[in-house]
Amino acid sequence: MLETGAIIFGLLIGSFLSVCIYRIPLGRSTGLEELEAEQADAEGEEQQDDTQDEEDIAQAINSEHFEDKVTISYPPRSFCPHCGNQLRWWHNIPVFSWIFLLGKCAFCRAPISARYPLVELLSAYFCYLSVTTFPLPTAIVIYLFCAGLIVLSFIDIDYYLLPNVITYPGFLLGIILALINHFFHIFSLPLVPTIWDSLLGVLIGAGVLELIARIYMWLRNKQGLGMGDIKLLGVTGAFFGMEGAIYTMFIGSLLGSFVGIFLILIGQGKLSKYLPFGPYLAVATLLYIFTGKELLVLFFQTLGTVR
Repeated sequence: MLETGAIIFGLLIGSFLSVCIYRIPLGRSTGLEELEAEQADAEGEEQQDDTQDEEDIAQAINSEHFEDKVTISYPPRSFCPHCGNQLRWWHNIPVFSWIFLLGKCAFCRAPISARYPLVELLSAYFCYLSVTTFPLPTAIVIYLFCAGLIVLSFIDIDYYLLPNVITYPGFLLGIILALINHFFHIFSLPLVPTIWDSLLGVLIGAGVLELIARIYMWLRNKQGLGMGDIKLLGVTGAFFGMEGAIYTMFIGSLLGSFVGIFLILIGQGKLSKYLPFGPYLAVATLLYIFTGKELLVLFFQTLGTVR
């Protein structure tokens, strides 16, 4: 019953996560402007070819169907981003509505992205995995963390942005949970057992990545890492300590390098093209949470075999 309930709950929350992915960048007075600010700091007055231009950002800042700014709470009901029509309740049944509607809006018949059922299925999977892997108090925290990573990853893919509205509260929540665990020992590993582990994780995670970003800027006079990536690794350190932060940096960098090289080889990328690093950090963190050190052991064993 617990596993079935976790899947259903994960599907329902997944539907809300899709709303967050679409609305958070639109609904914040400092949403996409964060991207512009980072670009301005890194480039001065110049605009990079591999980022959205100002016109694209201006068009994305709000839905064309509403005069007021779209937020998580406004409009209160889900709507079609193509025609603006308010969706019926049966249009919002996770996964099944998308299948029943053949991936099209019930009103304007515009295509509905397969991302919506994908996000719902990912949410259900990680909810199920959390409750079957960890004790319930830890599982709740782990699933909420996974849900946040899903939202951040897809926003980063769309806008090259990891919004402060998620990373800042995530960082604060990680510190608070570490403080609670320090005195009451409610949560089990991989969550940090003490507040000192959490603070050290933040220092190592965000600090090392900040140092790398500054060295890259000094060597190439351009921004190689966004501040959002640094904040996300700080959040990872707050929840999972120094070991989790180092693991995430190492595996995330490997994944990003492999994908970047692959894109170059197939002619879909270039050395100067910016790739969103958030999804790779997210995948690396998820691997740390659910596989621990097993992947690293396998990696180094493979290296030894090759040699």
